[in-house]
Amino acid sequence: MLRAIFLLAISLTVVSTKVGTEVVSSTQKSAEKPKIFEAIKTPVCYNYFQISLQWAPSVCATRRCHEPFLEPDRWTINGLLPTSSPPYPNTCYDRNLGCRANFTELAEVSPKLVDDMWYYWPSLYNKATPEFWKYIYCKYGTCYPESGTDYFKKAISMAKKVNELLKDVTDRGPGAFKQMNKALGVNVGYWCRNVRGGAQIIEQIGVCYDRDWNMMDCPHAKMCAITAEYTDYCSA
Repeated sequence: MLRAIFLLAISLTVVSTKVGTEVVSSTQKSAEKPKIFEAIKTPVCYNYFQISLQWAPSVCATRRCHEPFLEPDRWTINGLLPTSSPPYPNTCYDRNLGCRANFTELAEVSPKLVDDMWYYWPSLYNKATPEFWKYIYCKYGTCYPESGTDYFKKAISMAKKVNELLKDVTDRGPGAFKQMNKALGVNVGYWCRNVRGGAQIIEQIGVCYDRDWNMMDCPHAKMCAITAEYTDYCSA
């Protein structure tokens, strides 16, 4: 009788061990599934956000772009920066463990988001577009307080809103500064580039938001020459 009880106990132990092993194995398989974004974030201090938007025809007027942007119909994203004061926080992750981003996986989970990214967040020059997204995510997205997917969703949402507000800005000359500030209701940061003849063209704007995502005057707004304009053409 005692022998039978002993053998039964051993049998139950083996079954329990196997079940436990199977559970662990299942968990491991789940953990091994590729993650969309992988980075061990490090603490960062910031007190506002800035979305950096670029005007492709102006950018391409002085650089050789991947493809011609001959229809100047939108401002495209350069990056969304959680920030305080220059130099801006960046690369907020453990560099020993690296930073990875899988946009093929993101496209399977959120196809509409990735379609919007191709439209509003193309790489104009230098890097291929997915490489550009990864570069920006690892440099600035890791400083964002939420997930990588949320980082790209928020940037796209902000870009759509700014483009909608700026659609009626018609002055491409010096009056553009006043028109854009009025359309957005805040003072915007501007970045310009010198071109032939000593003129300046507006390449990029920075629109700032407080931590509750209300538009605000950019505290460290850069300005261009008062004669700066933005163009409707790309160089060959």
